[in-house]
Amino acid sequence: MPLNPAYLDHIGIAVKPGSRLAEALAILGLPVTGTERVDGEKVDTAWIPLPVQPGSVELLMPTEPASVIQTFLDKQGKDAIHHLSFRVEDISAVSARLMSEGFQMIYPTPKPGAHGCLVNFIHPKTTGGVLLEITELART
Repeated sequence: MPLNPAYLDHIGIAVKPGSRLAEALAILGLPVTGTERVDGEKVDTAWIPLPVQPGSVELLMPTEPASVIQTFLDKQGKDAIHHLSFRVEDISAVSARLMSEGFQMIYPTPKPGAHGCLVNFIHPKTTGGVLLEITELART
């Protein structure tokens, strides 16, 4: 008997005290809505619900040694999560808001990316080490 497909329940990201990752996500419209202490694990958790929209798992395979993904894989030494991607309606406005709040963008302006989207990335040095991508579906 075939199994029902699994669904993504959550993504667990370890953050250091003072991390600005939750602030960046709040700017994207994804605020923390609850917290819970798990004494047995000696950890505080914060929950950021994701809107119910179709999503995907994107596998990134380098096509040449100079690929940014090949560089990432060389540093990791194994397959690893590269980034979290969030769809926005106006990538230029969101990028401007993020920069006004002190977040650094990888590209000066959004550029064409996969799936017919415009993309930009929030530099991981301003999000505690987590690379966030923002995307806008290209207007036709």
